[in-house]
Amino acid sequence: MLIYQGSPVREQFDIADDKVYLRAANICPCANSVAAAIDDFVALWRREGDACWGLAENAFEEGKALFAKLIDADAGEIATIENTSMGLSIAASLIAPQPGSNVVVDELTHQSNVYPWLLRPEVEVRYAHAESGRVALSEFEALIDDNTAAVDVCHVTMGHGFRHDLAGLAELAHEHAAYLVVDAAQSAGVVPIDVAAAGVDFLSCPTFKWLYGPLGAGFLFVRKDLLKLGPPPLVGWMSARRPAGFDIHSMELHDDARRLQRGVHNGAGLVAALAGLRIVDELGPERIWEHTRVLGRQLMVGLEELGLAVLTPKNDNERAGIVTVSVKEAADFNGALTKLGILAGQYLPGQIRMDVALFHNEEDIERTLATFSKVAASRGTA
Repeated sequence: MLIYQGSPVREQFDIADDKVYLRAANICPCANSVAAAIDDFVALWRREGDACWGLAENAFEEGKALFAKLIDADAGEIATIENTSMGLSIAASLIAPQPGSNVVVDELTHQSNVYPWLLRPEVEVRYAHAESGRVALSEFEALIDDNTAAVDVCHVTMGHGFRHDLAGLAELAHEHAAYLVVDAAQSAGVVPIDVAAAGVDFLSCPTFKWLYGPLGAGFLFVRKDLLKLGPPPLVGWMSARRPAGFDIHSMELHDDARRLQRGVHNGAGLVAALAGLRIVDELGPERIWEHTRVLGRQLMVGLEELGLAVLTPKNDNERAGIVTVSVKEAADFNGALTKLGILAGQYLPGQIRMDVALFHNEEDIERTLATFSKVAASRGTA
């Protein structure tokens, strides 16, 4: 059963009333419950000042617990962060690769996955080759050796929407005592993730995409036995075991992921993030993925019937919520779609990306396909 057939979740998103919003992988639309949570926080802050701290602290604890549940982790393995890049940088700092070591990424990755390693000139960055929008495990296997410190991937790539086999990558990495670092920006909240079963060591994720939260909030998972791999790259009073102890002569760090916290939480952001996580938690990742899988398949088949080249892998195990097509003069084509109420994304040359989300229904897909056909015909490309 598709989500909208048994849940009022679509009613949470006003943007769905008159548009087909296909940009959740860029920035998700704001759900009504998320907006209400922000309003409640601000209203309490206005009326009672520091009383808003209680809401922020509750959102901090409950948000970590819900994210841990989503990825099958322990709440003590979760820290809050401002964005994915921050989490990836923390992971790189904890791993602290030695001179002469290497890190393996792939040609489809996001720049934030590479920058923490490129800043270390003593570390070689190796790129697994991509072919037809996907990267085979064998490409990683050929590059990983006993000097590999980490394998760093986007679970789902932002361009073609290729989904990596995390368990396969973890096995390759761990055979050489390397760590698996995962950017889950395009997968958490779309496909089921089990970090323990897959063997993930570090996972970083924002809330403003498929978790339906705000900009400037996110979560970092660090496997429990790796939390003390090295000193936290950033510390503050919230990193301490007794944060309200006002001890300026000594410091004892938390044993769990709270050691990676820094200072005062982004209160409004965490309150909004919690509201978004509750939407995802209520539906569950398996149901969300089945919904996304079915509608994504409908969209891909329809686009191919229009004669468009779909760049996203056809195998369900190698995709998530992103569907990307190759289009001539993509920026102009996408502009024409936007004028007709189809809000797709144009981020890479010659490509249009559509992000199938939990608030979509079959009629949205049919409207998208009809509009693609209309724009293509008007441009003489159909």
